[in-house]
Amino acid sequence: MSDKKLSTATQVAIYSVVLVVFILCVSALFVYGVSENVFIRNYSAEMRRIFMDSPMGKGYRFGMGRMSIGRGTTEFYVRVDDTVVQNPTELAFVPDVDGYVRTRLEGSSYLFYGFWNGDEKVILGARMDDLDFFLESLSTTLLLSLFVGIVLSVIGGFLLGSRVSKPLKETSRLLKEITLDDLSRRLESDPKTSELAEMKEDLNRALDRIQDGYSRQEQFSSDIAHEIRSPLTAILGFSRLIQRWGSQDPEVVKEAADSIYDTAAKMMTITESLLFLSRPSMEIQVTSFNLRELIHELILGTPSFQSVEFKVDVPNIEVETDKVLLKIVLKVLVENAVKFGGDHPIEITFSDGALNVRDYGKGINEDELDKVFDRFYRSDTSRGGEGHGLGLSIAGKICKVLRLSINAENCKDGGAVFRVKELR
Repeated sequence: MSDKKLSTATQVAIYSVVLVVFILCVSALFVYGVSENVFIRNYSAEMRRIFMDSPMGKGYRFGMGRMSIGRGTTEFYVRVDDTVVQNPTELAFVPDVDGYVRTRLEGSSYLFYGFWNGDEKVILGARMDDLDFFLESLSTTLLLSLFVGIVLSVIGGFLLGSRVSKPLKETSRLLKEITLDDLSRRLESDPKTSELAEMKEDLNRALDRIQDGYSRQEQFSSDIAHEIRSPLTAILGFSRLIQRWGSQDPEVVKEAADSIYDTAAKMMTITESLLFLSRPSMEIQVTSFNLRELIHELILGTPSFQSVEFKVDVPNIEVETDKVLLKIVLKVLVENAVKFGGDHPIEITFSDGALNVRDYGKGINEDELDKVFDRFYRSDTSRGGEGHGLGLSIAGKICKVLRLSINAENCKDGGAVFRVKELR
């Protein structure tokens, strides 16, 4: 069984034809019926008026000779009670009617109108050749209008359908052309309707998310290959050292094992950091907490910070954000300051909605200030040292998720300061 679908243009044309035909048919029947009814009522009222203006209608019936009651050269059928006064077409039978009735007698169309004139029942009648001609002309006109309307609706439906389906066809073509080698293609057309414009924006945003997710996975694979190659080489080298000299020198085994352990721990840190950075989204748990208490909790709860001098000038203020994620950011910044601050104290201050973490180290080269939050970036000239260059990248991503801004600046009297802004 064929499962072929109709195109949008065809469907719109069909719906347009059905709708237009329905509207035109209802309108034609309404116009036809109203026109016939108005014509009959007006003609009946005119027959009554002519009769009432005649001597017979005014009560003069005898001694007047033959009276011709009609309209122009057309005489009406006239019956008063049971007496047929006037019967120009010599009808054999006329029904007894009240009000106006249109019927066919002896192959012709007649209009009869019955009413009471005092105590007398009057029935007037006339042939409706002109009404038949009018209704026939009207029906022909309405049928012609219906045919023209159908033709125009088909043409208009296909034109409208083509216009509606154009962005859909462009979307389909674009999706067929998108490959993993090129995810940058986007819809460029300018839809004329709000629904299609919204669909275009939603689709482009979806493609942005797909490209971002694919880029993350691609970057993650590249970073893993780049960063783990050296540790794996070191582990293999120490393993060969154990295989060759381990049985002869226990000290070599211990030294190699310690090196393997340290290298594996670094690999684990790098892997976990990369997995964190590759996550497309993070759940945020917004709570209200004391910022000063969070800083003291971080310093006292981190063993490596116990030997470092801190100068904390943060008031007892309540902030609303994700406490766990903000604590990770602060830990990264404090670890960075401890690493590059030498033996100088680390200053943590708060002012104008910004939390500042400052060290008194060598500072950062001016041309590197906008790179310190890049993944795997490490300065080799001014702030060199151990590390895999992922800490500040993690801090930058968390701040983006928390809708905070983070930046680095050099201080005039030495060192660098990292600022987390818009904390409220």
